[in-house]
Amino acid sequence: MRTMEQIDAWYEAEINKARLEGKLEGKLEGKLEGEFLGKLKSASTIIRAKFGAEFLTPQIVSQLEQLNDEQLDNFVVYMFSWQQPLEMQEWLSGIEKA
Repeated sequence: MRTMEQIDAWYEAEINKARLEGKLEGKLEGKLEGEFLGKLKSASTIIRAKFGAEFLTPQIVSQLEQLNDEQLDNFVVYMFSWQQPLEMQEWLSGIEKA
């Protein structure tokens, strides 16, 4: 049978372990968010450079923000082959329907 001192020590260790896991999880989430925001910024920069700032509308920005990480990667790659802004808009519309 455990003493109260042993139970307190075990409890304290579990609390510290949970705090550490929470901190690590928070750092990982922050890193992933930062990477996504970097990709989002890159996508916006490519749109402005390729088609002009007028095509970076609030609707396009909103659609980009709705993409998951893989979709955003694909979007950036496809941007290099699209010749018209309509191709970009059609792709984004197709993603919304999927």
